[in-house]
Amino acid sequence: MLAARFAVRNGFRRASYASSKAKLPLVRHITTNSYGAAFKANQSVWQKWLYGVGMFGALSAGLWYFYWPRHTFSTSVAKILRKALWEESDRKDHDYQAALKYYLEALQECDKLEVDPISDEYTGIELKVAEMYERLDMGDRAHDLYLEMLYRYFDALHSPGRVADNLRPHLIQKDLRVLIKSLEMNKDVQIGKRNLLAHLLLAQEEVLSRSPELKKYFDKRKERTAKLFRGDTMAAQPLEFQNLVNEDNIKLNEESYMIVDLAKNSSAWEPFKEEFFTARDLYTAYCLSTQDITSALSCKLTTVEWMVMADMPPGQILLSQANLGSLLYLQGENFESRIHKLTLQREQAANSSDDDTMIRTLRQLHKNRDSCFEMAHKCYDSIIRFSKKNKKLRFNAKDLMDPSAAHAIALSIYGTGVISLHKRNWAKAERLLNESIALAEETNFQELLTEAHQELRKVAIAKEAAASKSTTDTPAN
Repeated sequence: MLAARFAVRNGFRRASYASSKAKLPLVRHITTNSYGAAFKANQSVWQKWLYGVGMFGALSAGLWYFYWPRHTFSTSVAKILRKALWEESDRKDHDYQAALKYYLEALQECDKLEVDPISDEYTGIELKVAEMYERLDMGDRAHDLYLEMLYRYFDALHSPGRVADNLRPHLIQKDLRVLIKSLEMNKDVQIGKRNLLAHLLLAQEEVLSRSPELKKYFDKRKERTAKLFRGDTMAAQPLEFQNLVNEDNIKLNEESYMIVDLAKNSSAWEPFKEEFFTARDLYTAYCLSTQDITSALSCKLTTVEWMVMADMPPGQILLSQANLGSLLYLQGENFESRIHKLTLQREQAANSSDDDTMIRTLRQLHKNRDSCFEMAHKCYDSIIRFSKKNKKLRFNAKDLMDPSAAHAIALSIYGTGVISLHKRNWAKAERLLNESIALAEETNFQELLTEAHQELRKVAIAKEAAASKSTTDTPAN
């Protein structure tokens, strides 16, 4: 039983890691004539992120273990459940249809006995019903049942006095687990995004209600962050990127392995911390799949900051910050595309009466673009400097169950290389991209290998074009 629970818990951690390492924003070198095409290419890549975070196989096989083994049932319900388990066993050749019949009967018996429909016992049987539906290729029925459970949890948590205060964290944990499971089967992106947002806000309100200090911090950051990403006029004091990867947040033990800062009080997130951050990463992915880069970036920025406060595994913090850098770069490209379009409109406009307004807008867009590029570089650079300063740190994937840290460093070097490519610093870009390729090969980071090689080809083409232009511009003797 303990082995099963640990296996499922690790499955959630792998799901969170898969969310963090999902498809990276593949920034492109943009010329004056290709802003639109490059930006669309990046958005197309980001739409693939959603598929990269759908790896929840461990949840399919083991979610019910969190509910089933430790619960007690009335005699009449237990009798029916034994029949269901027998039909499901090897000796009955896994007769899932018969097992489903008995699990449904057990639910009917629970209804007769007026068992609380949000109790672990009741929902544990429902999860077995959903499992049988899945095994019988009745995915739509299973998905409907998961949604029904979510609505029930949501209603109970919003009804005053329905759930005791000391039980709310446990129920939120169950709610998030079923939410993540339902998203594995979800086919409608908008519905999935809407469900994610509603249940995340519910969990977030619980966290903030348990930590007044965190609520004060969150409210202060929210408005300033939104202004930058929308492109609104910034306050006199610009938003500064806070370096979260440092020795104050991530420490090394005597064996040079990264450890979290256990001095932090992360109780506000317990016991649903893993599920909460997995769901936040999934929400970021859904925002990207609908081309809502602004919401994705705002969510990721808050996620990275909260991961530090919640004492999440340091490798995941590193990787989340690297992905934040990539999102910032993508948003910078978004601003750059808008600058290009507005500049063309200004050049083509016959009436110059609105010229002053366009100039002010262009200045603000340039400022926001430069801010995003600068913060992206800081995200990457802090990870690279941290890795160089702690040279004894073991980033070899063979020594680690979770290669997040190694992937974060490789991604940061790659991202810095692409920024250099964007600035037309060909030599630096080539060196950094080759370095990222070497580390990606060592850590089997296949997705990054493919993209780094593509960027290297762009460097070669750019160098060749520059050399050709130099030769053409040189006057003949």
